[in-house]
Amino acid sequence: MISLLSIILIKIINVGSFSLNFIFALIYINLCLIYFAYPLSSNLLIHNIAFYLSFINLILCYLLLANTLKFILQNILAYTNIFNHSNLWKVALLIIFYFLSTLTLFCYIGSIYYVDAYSINNSNIFDLFYYVVITFGTIGYGDIYPTCYYTKAIAILIVFTSISCISIMLSSFLSVSHEKNK
Repeated sequence: MISLLSIILIKIINVGSFSLNFIFALIYINLCLIYFAYPLSSNLLIHNIAFYLSFINLILCYLLLANTLKFILQNILAYTNIFNHSNLWKVALLIIFYFLSTLTLFCYIGSIYYVDAYSINNSNIFDLFYYVVITFGTIGYGDIYPTCYYTKAIAILIVFTSISCISIMLSSFLSVSHEKNK
């Protein structure tokens, strides 16, 4: 079962660059550790470890975004066709998924540490994922909003992350499309 999961994971993550594949795998392993270990324990040490792992994961996501942009620009400037549309779509969707998962975890940790962190009572992981997606898309319906400094800082981080992700991904798609049309 584990070998089958590993084969599927390698097929999903393989995007044509060792450094990108390595960062994708690190983030995936880190997310699995956090999401499987965190809800099972009410121990404060486990919660602190989950917070620090989430912080490391967020830094890895930003490194992944920067490394992706560097890899795309190198391939475009070198006129190679290693990075095609299917790889670019795969990278873009995985990056957005990893950012959304990590930011949802930050929101969930905030809702556990601060009782009135959000405008809803007893927020669960799905409500916070909804909040992150709506904030990431810069829609902001206003049905869930942050009420303490920690969650307001996370909301600002979500907005800046979404703006950088959208601008980098859009410019990358346009660059690859432009080079393909030449």
